[in-house]
Amino acid sequence: MSDTGGGRGTVIKKGSVIRARHARGTFNPSATSVLPDPIPTIVNLNDAVVQQRPSNRQNSGIARHGDRGRSHRGQGADTRGFGRRTYSTDHNRHSSVNNSNNNTYRRPSFRLDSATSTSTTETTLNKASPLPRVTYSMMKNLLDEQPDDILTGMLDPKFQLKALLKDRNMKSNYEWILAMTTLLEKITTCNGARDRIALILEKIPQTSYTEGVYEAVRIPDVITDQLRFDFIQSFLKVSNTFLSIIPHLADDLTRIFERIELTFTKIKTPSPGLEESKIILEEVVERVNDLEYRKREKERLLKEKSTTTTTNQPITSDLGPPPNDYRLLPIIPNVMEILSEKGAYLRPNIVDGVYEDAQQYLDIHFRLLREDFVGPLRDGIEQYQSGAGGKNFNVRIYENVRSLGPRLSPRNGIVYDLYLDFNLIKKITWTNSRRLIFGNLLVLTFDGFQTCAFVTVEDRSHIEKDGIISVKKLEKLNNSEQIQVDLDEIHSSYSLTMVETMTYFEAYRPVLNALQLIDIEQPFPLEPFLLKLTNEKISPDYVTATTTYDFTPLLVDPKSEVKASVISHEIAPQRRGPNRIPLRLTTVKEFRIRYQQANRIPTKHKSVSLLDTDQWPTSDELHLNPKQREALILALTNKVALIQGPPGTGKTYLGVRITEMLLHNRSVWCPPDEQSTPILMICHTNHALDQFLELIIKRLNINEGIIRVGNRCQNSTIQPFSLLNARRSARQNRSIPGHIYHQKHVILDQKSEAEEALKIHEHRMEYSRKNIILLSALIQSYIIDDKHLSSLLAPYSGIITETALSDWLGLGDGYEEMSNFIDLDTSMTEMNLNDSMEEEQTKDNDETTQTTDQENKTEENDEQKDTVDDKTQEKVKVEMNEEEEEEQRRRDELENEEEEEEEEFIRTVVSKPQKTVSKSKKKTSTRNDDNDEEEKWQVVKKKSFNRRRLIQHIVQHPTTLNDQTIELINTNLWELTFAQRHDLYRYWLYKYQYYLNDSVRGARHEYNQAASALAVYHQEEDYYILKDSIIVAMTTTCAAKYHSVLEKLQNKIVIVEEAAAIFESHIITALSTKCEHLILIGDHVQLRPNPSVYRLAKNYNIDISLFERLAKNNFPNVRLNIQHRMRPEIARIMKHFYEDLADHESVRTERAPVRGIDNNVYFINHSNVETTVVDGSSKRNEFEAKYVIALAQYLIKQGYRGEQITILVMYLGQRQLIAKQSKNIKLLGGVRIMVTDNYQGEENDIIILSLVRSNKEKNIGFLKTHNRICVALSRARCGLFVIGNMTMLAEVDDMWKKICKSLSDSNEIGKGLCLSCRRHSKEKFIADKAESFSQRPEGGCNKPCDVRLKCGHQCQLMCHNYDFEHREIVCRKKCEEILSCTHACTKRCHATNPNQHDPCRVLVDKTIAQCGHTIRFQCARIPTIDDCSQPILKRLPCDHAVNVPCRIVSSPSELKRFPCPTACGTTLACKHRCAGTCGRCRTGQLHVPCQQKCERPLICSHVCKSPCAVNCPPCVQACETRCIHSRCEKKCGDLCTPCKEPCAYKCKHLQCTRLCSEPCNRGPCNEPCDKKLKCGHDCIGICGEPCPAQCRICNKLVVQEIFFGTEDEPDARFVFLPDCKHLIEVTGLDQFVEQTINNKIKNVAIRFPECPRCKQQIRRCTRYMPIINHVNKLIAQVKKKILGIHSEQELNERRKRIVKDFEQVQNKLNEIDLGQMQMFFETLNDADSLVSDDILSLMQNIILFLQEINTLLSDGRKKLQNDTFEDFVNAPLNHIVKYLFAHRQSRNFAEQQIYDVQNELARIRRLIYIEAVVQSLKGQIAARTLKAEEKEGLDAMQYLIKKKGPFTERNQQEFDKLVKKFQHLNNLPGLSITEIERVAIVGALNLTQGHWYVCPNGHPYVITECGGANQESKCPECGEKIGGQNHRLEPRNRHFGLMDGSQHAAWSDEANVNIALAQNLI
Repeated sequence: MSDTGGGRGTVIKKGSVIRARHARGTFNPSATSVLPDPIPTIVNLNDAVVQQRPSNRQNSGIARHGDRGRSHRGQGADTRGFGRRTYSTDHNRHSSVNNSNNNTYRRPSFRLDSATSTSTTETTLNKASPLPRVTYSMMKNLLDEQPDDILTGMLDPKFQLKALLKDRNMKSNYEWILAMTTLLEKITTCNGARDRIALILEKIPQTSYTEGVYEAVRIPDVITDQLRFDFIQSFLKVSNTFLSIIPHLADDLTRIFERIELTFTKIKTPSPGLEESKIILEEVVERVNDLEYRKREKERLLKEKSTTTTTNQPITSDLGPPPNDYRLLPIIPNVMEILSEKGAYLRPNIVDGVYEDAQQYLDIHFRLLREDFVGPLRDGIEQYQSGAGGKNFNVRIYENVRSLGPRLSPRNGIVYDLYLDFNLIKKITWTNSRRLIFGNLLVLTFDGFQTCAFVTVEDRSHIEKDGIISVKKLEKLNNSEQIQVDLDEIHSSYSLTMVETMTYFEAYRPVLNALQLIDIEQPFPLEPFLLKLTNEKISPDYVTATTTYDFTPLLVDPKSEVKASVISHEIAPQRRGPNRIPLRLTTVKEFRIRYQQANRIPTKHKSVSLLDTDQWPTSDELHLNPKQREALILALTNKVALIQGPPGTGKTYLGVRITEMLLHNRSVWCPPDEQSTPILMICHTNHALDQFLELIIKRLNINEGIIRVGNRCQNSTIQPFSLLNARRSARQNRSIPGHIYHQKHVILDQKSEAEEALKIHEHRMEYSRKNIILLSALIQSYIIDDKHLSSLLAPYSGIITETALSDWLGLGDGYEEMSNFIDLDTSMTEMNLNDSMEEEQTKDNDETTQTTDQENKTEENDEQKDTVDDKTQEKVKVEMNEEEEEEQRRRDELENEEEEEEEEFIRTVVSKPQKTVSKSKKKTSTRNDDNDEEEKWQVVKKKSFNRRRLIQHIVQHPTTLNDQTIELINTNLWELTFAQRHDLYRYWLYKYQYYLNDSVRGARHEYNQAASALAVYHQEEDYYILKDSIIVAMTTTCAAKYHSVLEKLQNKIVIVEEAAAIFESHIITALSTKCEHLILIGDHVQLRPNPSVYRLAKNYNIDISLFERLAKNNFPNVRLNIQHRMRPEIARIMKHFYEDLADHESVRTERAPVRGIDNNVYFINHSNVETTVVDGSSKRNEFEAKYVIALAQYLIKQGYRGEQITILVMYLGQRQLIAKQSKNIKLLGGVRIMVTDNYQGEENDIIILSLVRSNKEKNIGFLKTHNRICVALSRARCGLFVIGNMTMLAEVDDMWKKICKSLSDSNEIGKGLCLSCRRHSKEKFIADKAESFSQRPEGGCNKPCDVRLKCGHQCQLMCHNYDFEHREIVCRKKCEEILSCTHACTKRCHATNPNQHDPCRVLVDKTIAQCGHTIRFQCARIPTIDDCSQPILKRLPCDHAVNVPCRIVSSPSELKRFPCPTACGTTLACKHRCAGTCGRCRTGQLHVPCQQKCERPLICSHVCKSPCAVNCPPCVQACETRCIHSRCEKKCGDLCTPCKEPCAYKCKHLQCTRLCSEPCNRGPCNEPCDKKLKCGHDCIGICGEPCPAQCRICNKLVVQEIFFGTEDEPDARFVFLPDCKHLIEVTGLDQFVEQTINNKIKNVAIRFPECPRCKQQIRRCTRYMPIINHVNKLIAQVKKKILGIHSEQELNERRKRIVKDFEQVQNKLNEIDLGQMQMFFETLNDADSLVSDDILSLMQNIILFLQEINTLLSDGRKKLQNDTFEDFVNAPLNHIVKYLFAHRQSRNFAEQQIYDVQNELARIRRLIYIEAVVQSLKGQIAARTLKAEEKEGLDAMQYLIKKKGPFTERNQQEFDKLVKKFQHLNNLPGLSITEIERVAIVGALNLTQGHWYVCPNGHPYVITECGGANQESKCPECGEKIGGQNHRLEPRNRHFGLMDGSQHAAWSDEANVNIALAQNLI
C-alpha cells in the first residue's frame, strides 16, 4: 500500500519484518492540536485515528528526532524505527471527492473558527473547555447543508457532538431527537468517509439520545395519532450503517430494535409507512441475528479450541522428523508463531518404550516443556483478539500502559519503567497478589500484536504508590536471534497493551535454555538407564568388587552424639627439576564425622564389602526395618536407584541415612587424588529442600561444608549455609583464584565507564520530565527549526534568552498562571456586555461516559467476586475443561519457590526506580489524585504556587503533532493559544528525549554487555566456592540456572527428593556427563508433575516423571511399607492404594484420639449442591465451607491449637470461599487452609477435608484422579474428617466405592459427626450441619459446668472439654472476707493465696506526720509529705508571695522550679499588657507572645485577625480582585497577577484598546442603552453596561424608589452593580463615587468605590474600572513593600539561600537536639509552598539565634564546671530553643520577643565570662588575695547576671563597665597574661614540665629539647644574660614552675632522682 496524497508514503511489502505503524498509541483526549486558526483547507492530522478495537485507536505517523535536526527542516518523516507510516486510502479518496466536487471549502452556516480535524474532535471537548453551551440551533443550522458539510461540521469541536448526545433534552424533546437522527441519516450517505462516520456513530451508545429514541419510537404523533414512521425509518437506516461499520458497539441499540418490533406487532391497521418500516426493520434484525450467530459460533469454536488448542491431537511417529533443530528454536515465540493457527510439532513422552538417541529424547522433552509455556500465551492472546467473552484464564491484559524509558539497575543492566493505568492498580491488593511478580513474562504491543516486545518483570515495589513497574528486555535468549520491537523506540506517548502470562516464565526459561545447551555429541549421562531402560543392576563406576564401607553411621544409636567437621590441610607439591622457585602450598579439605559410640562398633562392620550384601549388618543392627534395609542396599549399590515411599513411611528419613553413609565413606567416591566434587541434592520446592537439609544438618551436627544455593530459604537452621554467606566467606579468606578475581575488576571498570555516560543521560531525561527544558539545549540539539526559533525570540530582539521558552509557555514572572486558563480561548470581542446578567450556567452537561471495558475489570488477587449482576450471569460463558482451568487456578495459588528466591535476590541489588511521573512530594502541595479522571487537567483550587503543577500538566500528555503537521503551524508562535503552545512544546520535548536516548545507545549496549559479563563472572566465582563443599543443595529450577557450573563440578552423586513430582526435563538439566550415581526418592502414586496445559498431560504424557516412567517399566525399585504417621484407622484407608502398608508400633501408642468426637476418622455424607465460581469453572460448596469452619472452631474448643489443624480442599474456589468466611474469626488463628495439591509432603494432627463436588450430573472432576485422593487422605496423624457427597462419589468411581464400603463396615461414615462430652459421656449429639455446633458453645455439651473449683466456687462456664482439670480456669467471683481494717476485700477470688489480700483502697481521713495536714488517703497506705497538696503561702525567689503545695515547699529543688502564677502585667513594646504569668515569662526575661488581637484595617479593607505585632502579616483571606474575564485565586495578601486579556470595556460609541489591568484610554459612555427588555419595554441602563433586569414600567416601585432624588425622572438611567446586585441612578452614583474617592477628610489614602446603599465595595462594574484599576495598582505597591520581595523568583532565591544556610548550621550544631527543628524548617524544602518575606525573616532569625546558642553552649561547657553550666547556661538556653520553635510559622517574631531573646543571650554570654573568671581565680597555681574593691566588683557582676527580671541594656552597660574596671583580674600574678592565655601558650609548645625559666628581672623564657641550658643569650626585654652552658643554668636565672605547674626543672638533680626511681621500679 502506498500513499496517494503527497508522495510521502512508505511501501510495505507483505511479510516484511517491519510493519506499518500509524501512530504511537491511543489518542489522548486531553491533548489539544496546535494548528493555526483558521486554515484554508481540511487537514486530517491523524489518518485512521480510530479502529474498531480500542487498542488500535492510533495517531498519524509519529515525530522522530532525525539526523540531528534534519527531520524537521522540510525533509519529511523520519524513516527509522517507528517513524515509518502509511496514509489511509479512505481518507485520501474522501479528500479527493471533496476537492473535486467543491473548488472551495464550504463551511456550515454557523461559524467554525478552527480547522476540522479528526485529531481534534475529542481533544477540545474537555471539562476545562470554554465552548458555549449546546443548543438546538447548532443542529438546526446544519440540517440544510450537504451531507459532506454536515459530516465536517459534526466533527468540528465547536459542534460539541458528545455534549449534544448527552444533553438532557435528548431524553424528552422530540425535536432534538428528530434533528439529531436526521443529521445522522444524512452523513451515512457520504461516500468514502466510513472512518469519519465511525467517529460519530461510536459516540451514540450509552447516551441520552438512545434513551430518547427508546421512548420516542413508541409514542404516536399528536396530530395523526400514528407512529412516527419517517422518524423510525431514519433511525433504522442509521442503525443499518452502524451495524455495518461498528457492529461490536451495537448492544445498546438492540433493545430499541426489540421495542420497535414489539410495537409493530400491536398495530392492527396496516399502512404504507408501517410496511416500509417493517422492511427496513427486517434487514436490521437480520444483521443483528447474524451478529449473534457469529458470536455464538466463535465462542463454540473457542470452546472446542480450548479442549484441543495448543496440543491439537497426539502427534504420532508418522509425523516424520522434526521440522527444525530444537536447539535453534527461540524460547520466546515470535509474532508469527503467536498469531499462527498451525499446531506445534509435538511428540509424546515415550513411557512404554525406549528412545532412539539423546537428540530424540531432548527434542521431545524440550518441545513439550516449551509448549507448556507457549501454549497458554498463544491461546490467551488469541482469545483477547477474538473479543470472546468470559475470563481469560491464560493471560492477564493491561491496557493504557506507557513506557517511561530506561534507567540503570546496579547489577542487572538496563531496566525500563512502565506506567500502568491507576484505575486498574487501585482495584488490586498488591500485598499478596501474584500479578507482575519478579520474572513474569510480559508482551508489549501498540499495533494489535503485529509487532511485540518481550520483557520480564524486574521490580514491582513501586506499583502501589506510583503505578510503576520495572522490566528488563529479553535479548538473545538462545542461539537464535529474537526479533522484537526495540523498547528504546517506544515513546511515552504510545498507549501499549501489555499481556502477562500466568505460567511463571522463570520456572521454564532456565530449564529450556539448559536443555539446548546439553551437548549431544558428548556421552549422555546414564544413557543406558534413561534412554534404553536397562533393568540390569549395575553399580556406580566408583564401586568395585573390593570396595568396602564403614557402617558406623547406621550402627550407632541414632540419638547418640555426632560431630561433623571439615579439616583443611596445606600440602606442598613435590618439587620436580632444578627449579628453585618456591612452590605455593595447596589447601586440601578433609571431611570427617566423629561418632561418640564409634568404639562400640565391631571391627568387622567398619569395613564391609559393599557388593556382598550377606556381610551387611541386619536391619535391627542398622536401626531400619527390612524394607528400609533393602532400599539402602539398592541406593548404595546401583547406578540408578528408585525408592518409593508411601505416606509416612520415612522416605526422607531414609534419604538422610543414605546421605550420611555416603559422606562418612566419602573417600570411596571422592579419593584425594581426584577433583573434589560434592553430592548434588535437588528437590522441587524450597520447603522440601530445606526440610531435607535441616534433618541432615541436625543429624551430623555440622557447621560448614554444605551450601544451599538460592536466597528464598526461610529456615533459620539452613540460612547460615547459604551461598551468599559462602561468597562472603570466600572473599574474606581470598580463596578465589587471583586471575578470576582480576576479571571482576576489568568488568567493573568497563561497567563504570559506561555508567557515567548513562547517569548523565538519566539526569537529563529526568530533568526533562519534571522541568521545562533549557532553550539552549533545544537549540544545540537542533530540535527547533529556524522559523519557529526566530518567532520565539522576536520579543527579545532575536537574542537567545533562556526565559523566552518559559514566558512563551505562560510560566514566566509576568504571565498569569495557567491552571485556570487551560484551553481558555474565548474571544472577548464576541462577548455582549449588554446581555442579561443572569446566573451563569456552571453545570456541565453530563459527559460522564460509562464504558465497560472487560479487560479492566480486575478482581483483587484474582479471586472471583461472590455476586455479580444478573445480566452478567445470563451471558454465555466459555466453558473450559474443568481440569485444565483448575490447574491454572492452582498455579496462581501455589508458591513458585524458584521465582521467590530470584525475586529476593534481585530486590537486594536493584535500585529503586526514580519517579518519572511528576507528583508533589510534600503533604502541603499534594492534591486529590483520586478525583483526576484519566489524568485530564481540571480546574482546581489554586494553591500559592502552581508552577510545578502546570509543568506536570504540560509534559504528562503526548503530543498530537508529527513531522508533517508541524509544518502547518502558524509561524508566529506568540499568536497560538496556550493549549496549542503546550502541544508544540510536547513535540519538541518528544524530539529532545528521542535525541537523548539515541545519543547513549552505544553506552547502553556496553553497559549491558558488562552486566552480562559480570553475571558470567559470578557463576565462575560460584564454581570455585562450590567445588570444595561436600553437599550442594538447590531446587530443580536453580539447578537449570547453574547447569554450566554443575557441568564443571562433575557431581558423581545426585540425590533427588520428591522425584515423582518433578518433570523429567528438570532432572535431565541437573545431571552432568560425569554423573555415576542417581538416587530417586518419591512416590508416583501421590501427585505427579503439574503442567500448565492439561492436554499435554492427557495426550502427551508430560506429567509422567522420570521416576514413574522407570517404575512402570519394571525398573528395580523398593517400596517402603511401614508407616509412622497415621493412626491405624486412618492408615486403613491407605490399604486401597498400598496393599502391603503396615503400621509401626508408635502410631498405636503415640497418636492420641481426637477429643470431643467419637471417631478419629469420619466421612460426613451430604447432598447439598455445589456452585460454579463466577466467570470460571472452579467449584465451591457453601454447605461444606460452613461445616468445616464450624468444625475447626469446635476442635479448637477441645483444647487444640490452630497450628494443629489444617483445612484441605480439592478446589481453589472452595479455598477462597473458606478463607473469606473465616477471615474475621479470631478463634481460627493459625489454622491453615490449603489446596490438596499444594500440601504434598506435609502433615498435621487433624485434617478436615472438603471434597466440594456434588451435582445432579454426577460429575466428580478430578476427584477421580487417584493420585489426589491418596494425598488428601494421608495427611492426618490423629484425626481425619472428610465432608462430601460420598454417595455420588461411590456411584461414579470404583476407588471411592471401595473406600465408602470399608468406611461403612467400620461405621465411619454418616450424615454427621457424633460429638461427645468428656464430663457428661451420655450426652451424644449428631452434628449434621454447621449450625449444630452452636449447640455446643464451649465444646462440651449444653449443660452448665458443675465442677467445684479449688476456691470452693462453682465453675461459671458452660460444659467445656478444654482445661478439663480446671488448672487454668480463673474464678471471677469477689473475695468475701473482711480485712483487719473492717473494710471488705476488693480483690477477686484468690484461693491459691488466701492470706494475700490486696491493700485496702478505701479513702479515709489521715494526718501527715511531717506537716500535720489532714488529707483523704487510701486506708492501707501511710501518707507522706510528698502526698500533701495543702496550699502554703510562700515567697518565691522572684519575691512574690503565693500559695504553694506543701509537698513542693518541703523540697528546695522543687520549690526552685515552681512557676510563679502571679500575673506578669509588664507593658510590652506593642503597648499591651503581657498576658503571661511571672513563671511563664521567667520573671520577665522571656515574655509570652502578646495574645491581643490586632483588629487594625488592612490595605485590602479586611480586618487583621492575627495576634498583636508591629507589622501586620499579609492578609490570608481569599482575594476579592476580579474582572470580567477571571478572578484572582491567590490569598489576599499575595501579589495579584495582572489580567493580560484585552479590556472588555467597549460599546458602539467608545472602545478601550488597552489591557484589562491597565488604565482605560476611554471614559464612561453616557448614552442610553437602545436594547429591549423581555417585556418589550426600553432598557433603563447605560450603553456598554450590563442591562438591568428591572423595567421602568413593569417594576416602577423598585426603579423609582427615591435615594438620590433623581430616580423618578423620566429619562433617568441606572447602573447595575454586579457586586451587590443593587440598581443605582447613574448621575447620583457618579457624583457619590467621585466624592468618596476624592474625600480628603477621612484618613483613608486608598479606597475602592462603594455602593451608596450597602457600602459594598465596587470591584466588577466596568463603568468604574479605571478607578478600580488605579486602586489595585496602589494596593499592589503597598503589598510589595509588605512582602519585601518584588517577585516570586526573588523570594524563592532567598528561600534557597536560607535552606543552604540552615544545612550548614545544621552540620555545626553539636550542642542542640536537631529533632525539634526538622519539621519547623520543612516548609523551606517544599518548592511549591510559597512563603512570605516575613516568614523567611523568621527562619533567618532562628538560624542566627541557633548559631549564637550553640556557641554559648560550647563555650560554657569548656569554661565552666558542670553544675554551674547545667543550672545557669544549659537549662536557660534550652528553654530559649523551645521558645523559638513554639512560635508560629506564619510570621516573624514580635519586637518584644526579639528584644527578650537578645537580652537573654547577652546575659548568658556575660555569665559565662564572670563565672570563668571566678573559677580561674580559685584554680590559679599561686594563691591570690583579692582586694575589697575587687571582691565588691565581682559580687556586683554576679548579681547583675543572676538577678530576677530582664537583663536590660542598662544592666549590660553596668556590667561592661565593671569588666573594664577589673580586667586586670584576668591576668595571673607575676604575669601580664590571663590563665586562658597561659594554658594556650603551654599547650601550643607541647613540652614536658620543667622547661620554663625567668631572667634576673623576672621575664620568662623557655628552653626546648631536653630542657637543659646549652646556649647563652640575652633577654629581649631587659638585656640580662639568660640560658647557660653544659646543662648549667646561669646563677642569676631560676626555674619558673608557675608557668607550667612543675616542681623542678626538667634538667636538674630532682629530675634525675625521679628517673632512677622509676627504673628501679621496673
